[in-house]
Amino acid sequence: MRRLCIALLLLALLLLGSWWSLHTVDRITGDIVREIQAGNLDEAHRRWDDAQLLLGSLLLHDEIDQADRLFDRVLAAHKTQNTEDYLLDCTELLAQLNHLPELERPSLINLL
Repeated sequence: MRRLCIALLLLALLLLGSWWSLHTVDRITGDIVREIQAGNLDEAHRRWDDAQLLLGSLLLHDEIDQADRLFDRVLAAHKTQNTEDYLLDCTELLAQLNHLPELERPSLINLL
C-alpha cells in the first residue's frame, strides 16, 4: 500500500509539473505575441531575453534558437524600415512563438 501511495504521489507531481510547464510557456509566449502585435518590439524583445533561461529548460533549444534568429531579423528590418521584410519576418516570428506552446501540449504527435 505504501508503494502505491508513493507512486500516486510521484504521478501527481509529474502531472502538476507538466501542467505548470505548459501554462508557463503559454503565458510567456502569449505576452510576447501581444507585445509584438501592439508594436512594442523593444518590450517584446526584453521579455524574450528575460524568458530565455526558463524557456531553455522547458523547450527544445533548436526551437528557441529559431525564434531568437527571427527576433533579430525582425528588429533589423524594423531599424532599416524595410516594411516588406519586417512584415514577412514578423509573421514568421509570430507563427514560431505560437508554435512553442504546442510543443508542450500532450498530443499523439508530440509522443511519437
